[in-house]
Amino acid sequence: MVMAGGMIKRLVTSTILGCGIFVGGGLASLHSATAQTAGSEVPPPEPAILFSADEVDYNQELQTVTARGNVEISREGRILLADTVSYDRSQDVLTASGNVSITEPTGEVTFASYVELSGDFKEGIVQDIYVLLDENTRIAGAGARRSGGNFTEIAKAVYSPCKVCEDNGSSSTPLWRIRAARVLHDSDSKTVEYEDARLEVAGIPVLYTPYFQHPDPTVKRQSGLLAPSFGSTSHVGSYFSQPYYWSIDNSKDMTFTPTYTTDEGPVLATEYRQRLDSGEFDVVNSITRDTEDDWQGHIDAKGRFDIDPTWRWGFDAEQASEKTYLSRYGFGSPSVLTSNLFTEGFRGASYTRADAYYFQGLKSDDDRDTTPIVLPHLQFHGQSAPAKYGSITTLDLDGLSLTRDEGTNSHRMSAKAGWELPHVGTMGDVTKLSLSVRSDNYLVSDVSRTNRENYSGYTGRLLPLAAIDWQMPFVSSQGSYQQVITPIAMAAWSPNGGNPDEIPNEDSQSFELDDINLFSHDRFGGLDRAEDGLRASYGLEWGIYGPQGGYTSAMFGQSYRANENDTFAQGSGLDEHLSDYVGRVTVAPNQYLDLTYRYRLSKDDFSARRNQVTATVGSLDTLRLNTTYLHFTDEAGSEEFDEREEIYFRAERQFNQYWSGQAYGRYDLDETDPLEYGIGFVYEDECFIFDGRVRRTFYRDQDLGESDEFLFRLVFKTLGEFASAAGL
Repeated sequence: MVMAGGMIKRLVTSTILGCGIFVGGGLASLHSATAQTAGSEVPPPEPAILFSADEVDYNQELQTVTARGNVEISREGRILLADTVSYDRSQDVLTASGNVSITEPTGEVTFASYVELSGDFKEGIVQDIYVLLDENTRIAGAGARRSGGNFTEIAKAVYSPCKVCEDNGSSSTPLWRIRAARVLHDSDSKTVEYEDARLEVAGIPVLYTPYFQHPDPTVKRQSGLLAPSFGSTSHVGSYFSQPYYWSIDNSKDMTFTPTYTTDEGPVLATEYRQRLDSGEFDVVNSITRDTEDDWQGHIDAKGRFDIDPTWRWGFDAEQASEKTYLSRYGFGSPSVLTSNLFTEGFRGASYTRADAYYFQGLKSDDDRDTTPIVLPHLQFHGQSAPAKYGSITTLDLDGLSLTRDEGTNSHRMSAKAGWELPHVGTMGDVTKLSLSVRSDNYLVSDVSRTNRENYSGYTGRLLPLAAIDWQMPFVSSQGSYQQVITPIAMAAWSPNGGNPDEIPNEDSQSFELDDINLFSHDRFGGLDRAEDGLRASYGLEWGIYGPQGGYTSAMFGQSYRANENDTFAQGSGLDEHLSDYVGRVTVAPNQYLDLTYRYRLSKDDFSARRNQVTATVGSLDTLRLNTTYLHFTDEAGSEEFDEREEIYFRAERQFNQYWSGQAYGRYDLDETDPLEYGIGFVYEDECFIFDGRVRRTFYRDQDLGESDEFLFRLVFKTLGEFASAAGL
């Protein structure tokens, strides 16, 4: 008798019937040891069986090994744990009982009260089986048969990813589960099949099917039917959608979604996705034949591809057959669709890009004949490394060709060379001197001019610019708080008359003075318009910062222009010598409050011309409120709206671990009318999601009127999703 980490009885250490047993420190190894004749080819050794136990009993006559107490056996990556294990070498059968568990190389764990398996663990029977899959999904049954190392056939089975809690010593019913007469789990194909299955919710049967199959939780993508959706809207009537997902291979897939509608006929939507070594692309489209027997559809595609470490190219393609098609069939409600083909390159501090654009406006007054096509738009920006005294030289090139079927055509070539010299003074003041010259050259046709006939031909301008920026921060410490006060000033000069009538305005049509562009040298966003004359801006920034990251800051400023001309539109805030006052206040002392107020006040009487407030207050545990308030007057210079006062709010609350709710609304305060509002509730746990929402809209979109919608989503995790929408 040999002692080795426990008691080993009747241990024989010599080769016995081709099986050697070596024991040390409580660990034994069973392996093939059959003698070979001289010169014969030695076959590959059989995989070793490693095991440890508190006590091992070997019976030479019966060729059995019995292990008791904390038994652990490992073979080919599979690990078996049990209270008692017996191995019959003559039959190559292993039996285990008492707290049995088998861990597969894939991570799947099988629990049982008794198992009888082949020596390689690939064949056998199991009693009282309990299988733990990925994402804590479980399959339990009265018994099971294992074959091929990958098939597990379970009788009288229950499948569920839901947790089962112990309540007063008894197990509660899971939120949902599937009961079946037979369940087959194939770990190779990663599928779970059911026969005579019924879905139970809170223990109540709600659905029966003679056969059902789904991927096991380890599968992230596999071909098959997705969850259907159905509902009713005033735009298409009642509808039913049944998506099908096709996993083509590891790099590409496709989803087909046929939809039947009672008022507009069937719709087929598809989405194709593919990843390449150099990039990826995604194509979504749909097609239908409406009640007027016209073909309708849309496309929404996007691709991004690397050419080399410097260059890449891409595309966006967005088109719809009619202006309200996307809104009618639930594909979104944008105001414009933009198609773009581009290439761009990054090298050091330089950037190069070439674009082509095609636009489709979806507003009622948009006309395809007057919508421009941009082909091409070329851009280059280059910047030198800091030279003497930190000076930087820049070069910007821009070429644009814009054409229409009806209206102005414009072909532009611009070049701008610049030089900047920053300087930090001995008192901490920061000054930057900027010098540049810009040349804009145009070849245009049918440019509309005030009180003159349209112009066609060459035009251009040469714009030198000199500017200086200055700021001086003052910092003080008050205990653990830091306070910063920074006066800021900017002065710039360009020759007057920089915007002749012969130059069309295509890219600088919308402008409004605010705290963001107050200190810009040229406050137009594009190149077709340029700020000219002598101008200057001044302002003051203040902030106080706490030790935990909270802060409060404010900014106030105004601009001055020496010439009072029509460079900026009336109401823009810059149409007179002195501009309106602009500023910003932000209060964010902690995680429960984040408030920003942006304003523009009249220079004459400080009356508000534009107010914008965004605020987040509270927390999800109590109540979190997100609010945006916007107000601008007729004098604010908006080109899209007249005077308007609008508020949007969104309230959210996490009621408990599983339930949350939200409500939102948008109101036109000037007309005292709601624009839209809605409410929703969400339940989510480890195995189930319920998402229900009610929405009401009051605005009209051309031939689409007001609507009421009810939407809900049921997600049985690891199975799929069930969704529905209803509206009037």
